Amino acid sequence: MPQLGMHTWNELCSQPQAWRDALTVLKQQYTQIKTHRAMTQATHVIWSGCGSPYYLAVAMSKLQQQRSDIPTYAIPASEIWNNPEASIPRHGTPTLILLSRSGSTTELLKAAAQFRTSSPQGCIITISCFAERPLSLLGDINIVLPSGQEQSIAQTRAFSVLHVGALALLWALTSGEITDLDGISAVGEAVMAKYQNHCVAIGANPAYDQFFFLGSGYRYGLACEASLKMKEMSLTVSEPFHHMEFRHGPQAMVTPKTLVVGIGSVRTNDQEEAVLKDMRALGGHTLSIGPNATSDMQWDATLPEECNGLIALPLLQSIAYSRATSRGLDPDNPHNLNAVVVL
Repeated sequence: MPQLGMHTWNELCSQPQAWRDALTVLKQQYTQIKTHRAMTQATHVIWSGCGSPYYLAVAMSKLQQQRSDIPTYAIPASEIWNNPEASIPRHGTPTLILLSRSGSTTELLKAAAQFRTSSPQGCIITISCFAERPLSLLGDINIVLPSGQEQSIAQTRAFSVLHVGALALLWALTSGEITDLDGISAVGEAVMAKYQNHCVAIGANPAYDQFFFLGSGYRYGLACEASLKMKEMSLTVSEPFHHMEFRHGPQAMVTPKTLVVGIGSVRTNDQEEAVLKDMRALGGHTLSIGPNATSDMQWDATLPEECNGLIALPLLQSIAYSRATSRGLDPDNPHNLNAVVVL
């Protein structure tokens, strides 16, 4: 009998190499991207996507806010299409960044068309994984990263490859050197070799019946994505929160069958670890992942801080994958889902 979720597992495990391949493509376009008016003349930046890429947009808008004075927003593509007056700036020269695995999702195509109508002076940048799909032909800059292509439905490799592309855009917008990202693959490989089997064991542990994923700053978007993976693959109760917001009501849900997973940061690690300590005192179980000596799964903080969430993604995905297969579910064919939403 074939292994459940074979495509998902292979794609999940191949991510560090896929990041290398994505960076090769991005370096070829980097000068053009940095000097394009979408970068140099943007008065606002809107990050957008649907599903998993929308959660990446949430993360990237926070990262941009940390590194740039240009106003930035994360908006689902459906809102740009359905509610343009509330989504697209009325003045200036905004740049819309559309993130998509397939390049075929209806809401993204409609968002691009609406943006052109509402802001003809603005620019569109697309990042997707398939060439010659509709979205990859609509932007002023179109970035295609084939190493993110997947056969599975729930995004793993595609999400992280889009994340690499988004980081390159952020670096271009803030005059960074793309070579700053060169270390991500080596760190990712080392972290997966050290901790992935432990993540598989955690996901397969029948003692847990609900999962909460916590992330501060840009990591909140990644916590949302980790929670979505748990829902999509394993049909398990799972919710994301900011670390310290978890005390304001959601901790009422903590029981001895709860696992609270914290995606850690360097700057706010003390506060984040204090939240996890409180959840243990309430009888829950915790797992911290991040570039801190106090984390349960940790690595040296040698990468730019903006890259550390990327390193955590394969571990978080491995927990969801293992949770699914341990319950006899096939992550390659999640319940009620299709790879692309076409309206």
